Amino acid sequence: MTPTPDSQNDPLARPLQLVPGVGPQRLKLLQRCGLKTVLDAANYFPYRHEDRSEITYIRSLADGEAATVHGIVDSIASRVTRSRKRIVQVGIRDATGVIYGVWFNQPWMQDKFREGRKVLFTGKVQLDPFPSMANPQVEFLPDDFSPDEYEGAVVPVYRLTEDISPMVMRKIIHAALDAALPHIREYLPSKVLAQYHLIDLPEAYRVIHAWQCPAGQLTQEHLARARRRLVMDEFFVITMGLLMKRARTVQLPYSIAHKPPGDLVRAFISRLPFSLTAAQKRVLREIKDDLLAPHPMNRLLHGDVGSGKTVVALTAMLIAVEGGYQAAIMAPTEVLARQHHKTIRALLDGLTVPVRILTGTTRGAERKEVLAALRSGEPGIAIGTHALIQAGVGMPRLGLAVIDEQHKFGVMQRNRLRDQAEQTDVLVMTATPIPRSLALTVYGDLSVSKIDELPAGRRPVHTYVVREDLLPRVWQFVRKQVRQGRQAFVVYPLIDESDTMPLKPATVMFEHLRDTVFPDLRIGLIHGRMAAPDKEDAMRAFARGETNVLVCTTVIEVGIDVPNATVMVVEEAQRFGLAQLHQLRGRIGRGGHESYCILIDQTTEEQQARTAGRTPRQGELLELYANSRLAALARTNDGFEIAEDDLRLRGPGEFFGIEQTGLPALHIADLIRDEEELKLARHLAETLLQYRNQLTAETRAGIRERLRRAFGSNIRGVDAG
Repeated sequence: MTPTPDSQNDPLARPLQLVPGVGPQRLKLLQRCGLKTVLDAANYFPYRHEDRSEITYIRSLADGEAATVHGIVDSIASRVTRSRKRIVQVGIRDATGVIYGVWFNQPWMQDKFREGRKVLFTGKVQLDPFPSMANPQVEFLPDDFSPDEYEGAVVPVYRLTEDISPMVMRKIIHAALDAALPHIREYLPSKVLAQYHLIDLPEAYRVIHAWQCPAGQLTQEHLARARRRLVMDEFFVITMGLLMKRARTVQLPYSIAHKPPGDLVRAFISRLPFSLTAAQKRVLREIKDDLLAPHPMNRLLHGDVGSGKTVVALTAMLIAVEGGYQAAIMAPTEVLARQHHKTIRALLDGLTVPVRILTGTTRGAERKEVLAALRSGEPGIAIGTHALIQAGVGMPRLGLAVIDEQHKFGVMQRNRLRDQAEQTDVLVMTATPIPRSLALTVYGDLSVSKIDELPAGRRPVHTYVVREDLLPRVWQFVRKQVRQGRQAFVVYPLIDESDTMPLKPATVMFEHLRDTVFPDLRIGLIHGRMAAPDKEDAMRAFARGETNVLVCTTVIEVGIDVPNATVMVVEEAQRFGLAQLHQLRGRIGRGGHESYCILIDQTTEEQQARTAGRTPRQGELLELYANSRLAALARTNDGFEIAEDDLRLRGPGEFFGIEQTGLPALHIADLIRDEEELKLARHLAETLLQYRNQLTAETRAGIRERLRRAFGSNIRGVDAG
């Protein structure tokens, strides 16, 4: 729920229980939907609208048409299929015939009906083998209802919680709008509304909720314009808030003056065993310009797996070190921190740059030595986990903080690293390509650098989506690769067995693979709950080729570099997001050998068919698997394309934990569907910010109030001036 001000000061924060028709019991039900205030209710937008301007007689229904019918409940029945699925079937009768509403696997629907009750069914008609609607929208009617008086017209359809009917929800939303709309004001100048073809904001609320709209007056065009205005409102608020935060950062005084790259940086680049790509050179110029500028850098570096982000970040750190400052890189796991330590030390071999590592397992004399060096302010590079931000750790001359896989850290953790020294430059880095829409919203306060080119010679990974019953053939393929001198990862979603999730756990499957499937091979195990030394031993053995097959969880998602590993098998692959699977796939194909990623999709035939929107036919299983969500990974190795697909399928909340960003919630806007509106809103925010001194005091106050209401307690740093 979007943060809202105190109800004593803001009528839009008026508690929902003060709205007519909302008693204590109903309030609890509404709170399940996140509705607590009248503003919450106003922002609870319908997910679709139904045209109920006409009620159709049952005998006049046409096959495949969407229709609304009125009738009296005539029969209520349920049955269990051979596959143990329950079907509820309710017949309603009008003067011309009977039609049946049919619900699959929703046994509770049977209890909602009673014979003789008047209802409306709205849905798609199927006449064969008998008139029916699958999962129709149901509206229970008063006993004195007459279809001759029906003026349903365009009806908003809301997502419902149990025990609240569609009609009751509409009445509650409309009652809340009575209280809210007088206080929802347009904040954009009329000239801007005309330029961007936007309707008035209060009008958009009225139309989208079909509130006080005469029957027949609403059209699809009206609804589309209302939705567009509300989408633009949500995107404008987010982008304006983030742009203001970014502008505020640029205006901060800055004491560090990084020097242009000198002999150290030139020596490092000349010693690299490969040439930088054009994309790496472009991104380095962007970062260098920020480091030399008289304001703090706050930049996001993202790129595909294997695109060379570490080399770019290391070059930036050397610019800071060469100027007499400290640089630090913080990783979310010890495995990744130690991989960075190993990689960076190898890249800096022959250069006199101190490189130290500090993790939760750094103990005794080694820890004292590292802490003393960091506290001294001696120029050098510190690598670590969250241990870098623990009490007692200080870097008084920290000139550049690099945060790797930054979405895996909390906001407070990221801030504590940059607070080690005043106005530290910050480079946040992720191996998950960021979709365009997230770059404009979630990362809208950051400058963004994108490495969109892979080094020459990087081979694509061959990817296959395979049914579980083909696992024996998969294991044969793994054995064949091992005989050729290669190695394999086998990934599982869980560490141990779970009572709530019937998934294959890594610990159990490790024993199965070791004892039954590959008794003649050397099998290793690594997961996140192992002690750090044990994880190190497992990875070291695999990297040295002492282990043929490494059974693991997603602890190997980032930072593991074993060029001889050419096969990855992911069991329960349907449990992972596409972007995460792409990250896992990036652990192979790092050498010169052909590499193979095999995704075991344990989705059932019935689930596959339901996803495809049809009932499975005999022999159709292979076709359904070809249409699997996972097939996107088989089609392409382009991480940016996969990231867009993943965002489209899972939504922003799951993609990157957007709910933890402190940004206002999106109630109606969709980052994929509404990308054009997002770009327009960004352009509008940039324009108004650039010419803010020419805005009237009333407009500035309106924007400030809109931002305050949207950001709530997260408004620090956002000032509409």
